[in-house]
Amino acid sequence: MVGYSFVYRRRWGDLVVTAAILALMALIALRLDDRPAPELFAGTARAADGDTLTVDGRRIRLSGMDAPELTQICSRGEADWYCGASARSHLAEMLRRGAIACSLIGTDKYDRTLARCRIGEEDVGERMVRDGLAVSYGDYAEAESQARQEGKGLWSSTFDRPQDWRRRHGRPQEEPHVPVESHLGAILRFFGLG
Repeated sequence: MVGYSFVYRRRWGDLVVTAAILALMALIALRLDDRPAPELFAGTARAADGDTLTVDGRRIRLSGMDAPELTQICSRGEADWYCGASARSHLAEMLRRGAIACSLIGTDKYDRTLARCRIGEEDVGERMVRDGLAVSYGDYAEAESQARQEGKGLWSSTFDRPQDWRRRHGRPQEEPHVPVESHLGAILRFFGLG
C-alpha cells in the first residue's frame, strides 16, 4: 500500500507542476502579446491602383487582397478588357463615398504600409474582392468564392491572377498578406486550444 500512495502523490505532484508551468507560459505569452493597439489613420484617400491608395501623403497597400496591375489586360470573349484600370476606377469610386479609416497591419518587404481600411462600416478590401475586381491574397476567400459564383468582374473574363501576371512580366513578387500570429495564439494552437 505504501508504494501505491507514493505513486499517487507523485502523479498528483507532476500534474500540479505541469499546470503551474502551463500557467506561467500563458502569463509570459500574454505579456509578450501586450502590444499597443494598431495605429489608426483616417482622411480623404486617392486610389493609386486597385489595391493601393494614398491617405494624407501616406501610401497604403490594402492587406489580404490583390488587384490586377494597372496595365494588366484581361479578355471577355474576343475583346480586351483593361481590368487593372477598371479595378483602380472601382476603388476610386468607392473612395468618393467619404473619409476612409485604416488600421495599420505592418509593412511588406518593399516597405509599403499594409493596412485594413474601412469606409463607414464597409471593409474596402473585402468589397473589392466581392465585386470581383480583386482576388483573395491571404484573406477574403469567402468574398472571392461569392464573386466567382456570381460571375462578377474578373470572374466574367479570362484573366491571370495578379501575382502570375507579375511573374510573367518580370514585375516584383510579393507574399500573401497573412497577419502574423500572436505568441499566445501560437502557444494555444500548440496545445490544441486555439
